[in-house]
Amino acid sequence: MSTLPRELKSKRINARISAAEEALLRQGARRKGQTVTEFIVESACAVAEMELAEQKEFVLPPAQWEAFLALSTSRPSQIPPCIAC
Repeated sequence: MSTLPRELKSKRINARISAAEEALLRQGARRKGQTVTEFIVESACAVAEMELAEQKEFVLPPAQWEAFLALSTSRPSQIPPCIAC
């Protein structure tokens, strides 16, 4: 399921697909009780989110990098109690 907030849907994406791909998408949507559009959007967003989560390199402008370093090396103001202990 996508973690994106719900918003008015006004954008359109068109794709050319084979008859076999269309049949597969329709079958998958039917199995999940979704429209083809819902099925395609949910599936594509899930794959995109996983792909972006696997990103290993991030480039930040110098000022943002310094802010990130400051936050990542500073001690937290409060340390929450250990729940598993």
